[in-house]
Amino acid sequence: MLHTLAADGSGVYVDEAEEALAQNNVYVSDEVQGADALRQTLEQQVTDESIAVAVFSDNAALEATGGDIVTELAGLPGYQTIIVAVGDDLSAGSRVLETGEALRIANEAEDSADSLEDAILQTVDGVVAATPAEASQGGGVDGGLVVGGVLGLVVLVAAGGALWAVLRRRRHGASGHHAPLPDTVRPLVGRLRALSGEYAAAGASGNHDATEVAGEIVTVANNTTELFDRLDRKGDEGQRATAAVEYGETLRKLTAALDRDYLLDILQHPDLWDDPVDRVREVRTALTSFSTELLENIKQVNARRGLHFQVSLDGLIGRRKELQEWDRAFERADGDTGPAARDD
Repeated sequence: MLHTLAADGSGVYVDEAEEALAQNNVYVSDEVQGADALRQTLEQQVTDESIAVAVFSDNAALEATGGDIVTELAGLPGYQTIIVAVGDDLSAGSRVLETGEALRIANEAEDSADSLEDAILQTVDGVVAATPAEASQGGGVDGGLVVGGVLGLVVLVAAGGALWAVLRRRRHGASGHHAPLPDTVRPLVGRLRALSGEYAAAGASGNHDATEVAGEIVTVANNTTELFDRLDRKGDEGQRATAAVEYGETLRKLTAALDRDYLLDILQHPDLWDDPVDRVREVRTALTSFSTELLENIKQVNARRGLHFQVSLDGLIGRRKELQEWDRAFERADGDTGPAARDD
């Protein structure tokens, strides 16, 4: 029998979780298959009492998204990090990590783990490893929380008078797990997901452009993952290898333009940059063009036609000295001796 939304708007699922988490840092809904075994495992493994874990069945999605539930649970005292699973979808938020870090950790765990249990434990381990040693052990998750999870848009949710940046990513397939991304692409997609959290946080402070860019970045990250997953499922190794090379290069340049030292800084401090309007327009045009090409190539894969790689960000990099330097530094760190590196 499905639960219905509670009269106070928080929902029965959330109410049950709040009640349980007031006594223990692990909650597993009885509707979850193998709930007792999963609850026992998590209670044994999640020994950091500043981390709360709540696991729900897919039915909870009828009441709220994972990101919404993290927002609701953020007011619980004593927890610095909240991790929520709704079905196979993970969401996470933390007040002791850098903005977007919980998002990155949760997304990487979703992509690499073989089971929900492993994904949750990987997220917990990642949070523990990333938490600064000097982080305080008290308090709850405050308005600086950035939630990682499931769908290609940014939702600003009013909660307790504060705006919460909620990023949700939808997962596909019967198993809920994508094929691993190529090595040339995977770290860049991870960086984009982290950056989307930073843009979302800037948007929560009233920066409309940052909010829009956050959603666009999530769409690019999602569709990049989707493209390679579909190429893998269709067994087209030739096209997958070509796409890995082409998109590894383009994503590198796009990440340079979107990084916190360039577009994000321009949006937050336009008075400190020359030609800020032109710079923003250049990057957003490049982002839109690349996103459109990604979507078209997904359609090409579905129709079993060849991929088209028409969008080049060389022009964007070439126009701006700051981006040229970023690109050269990346190539040197990667051991690349290509043309951009030899220009030194």
